Amino acid sequence: MATSKDVAKLANVSVSTVSRAFRNDCYISEEMKNKVLAAAKELGYTPNLVARSLKNSKSKIIGLITSDIDNDFYSVVTRVIESELKRLGYRLLISTTNESSEEELENLNLLSSSRADGIIFTPNSARHHLTIDKIKKQNIALVQMYRRAYKDIDTVLVDDKKGTYIATNYLIQNGHTNILLLTTVGSEIEDAKNYKPSGYKQAFKEKNLSLDENKNILYFPYQTDLRMMITQQIEKIKPTAIIAGTNTIGRDVIKVCKEMKLSIPEDISVIMFDDVEWASLLDITTISQPIKDIGLIASRTLINRIEDQNVSNTPILSTLEPDLILRNSVKNLFTSKKN
Repeated sequence: MATSKDVAKLANVSVSTVSRAFRNDCYISEEMKNKVLAAAKELGYTPNLVARSLKNSKSKIIGLITSDIDNDFYSVVTRVIESELKRLGYRLLISTTNESSEEELENLNLLSSSRADGIIFTPNSARHHLTIDKIKKQNIALVQMYRRAYKDIDTVLVDDKKGTYIATNYLIQNGHTNILLLTTVGSEIEDAKNYKPSGYKQAFKEKNLSLDENKNILYFPYQTDLRMMITQQIEKIKPTAIIAGTNTIGRDVIKVCKEMKLSIPEDISVIMFDDVEWASLLDITTISQPIKDIGLIASRTLINRIEDQNVSNTPILSTLEPDLILRNSVKNLFTSKKN
C-alpha cells in the first residue's frame, strides 16, 4: 500500500509538501500541488482519514456496499456477512447505492480513503474501472457479489439464468404458456439485465413454444410504482402465470392479485425469486437462492485475500446454484381441464 513517503519520493518533494498538497494549503504552488497529485494518482495513494495502529497496518474494517437495503435478500446477506466478519475479527461499515452509479463511486472512494482492508459490493455499473484499479493499487481486497461488472476481481454469483429456466420449465410442465416475467433494470450492467430473461426464453425455445417478448417480459426501473404497471400488464395479456424476478416484485404481485380479486393459484399462478420467510407463510413457490452461502463465500474469499499472502492473483469466480421450492401457488392446467 503506497504511503505519503512513496509519493514524496516519486514527486521529489518532502513528506510535509505532500501533506500540504492534500490539505490544499495556500503556501504550496499550483504547479507543486499538481506534481504531488499526479504522483499520488500513479501510486494509487489516498490520504489516510482513519487513525491506524502503529504496530499493525490493518484497520480490521471491511466495507459493504449494497444496492438496495430495502430488499429482504440483501438484508439477509448483510446479516450473514456481518456475523461472519465479526467471528473473524473484523468490523463492518455498511452503505447503500440505491442502484445509483454515482453513489456507488462515492462509496468506493469513501471506503478506500478510510483505509478499509477490503470491500464487498454489488456493482450497479461497469464504469468505474479507474477507481477499481486505484483501490487495487492500495492493496485493498475487493469482492463483487451477485453481479459481475469487473472480470479482474473476485466474484460470487448465483446462476439467475438457471433460476428462471427452472421456474419457466415447471410452469410449462403444468400447462402454462402465457407466462409473464417481471424483472428489474436497476443495474447498468448489460449481462445482469439478461440473466433472467435468457433462462426464460431458453425454456420456451426447448419446448418449441412461441413467445412475444415485448408482451411477456416486463422490465421495471428501480423504485417505481410497480403495482400500476403490473395491473396494466395483467389486464393486457391475461397471463395464467407470473414469475417475479425479486421478492420485492413478488410482494407487489401478491398485492395486485388481492386488489384485482385474483386467487392464487386458482386464477393465476405465481413463482417468486428469493425464498424469504413470508413466502412460506403465504405458500408461494419460490426460486431459492443460497443467501447464507453467498454471504459466507463473499466474506471468506475477501478475508483470504487480505490475510493469505500466497493466494493466487487469478480472480476467483464462485457461481452458486438456485433451487425450486415447491409449495401451492402453481395450478396444474392439465388436471383442471380434465375436471
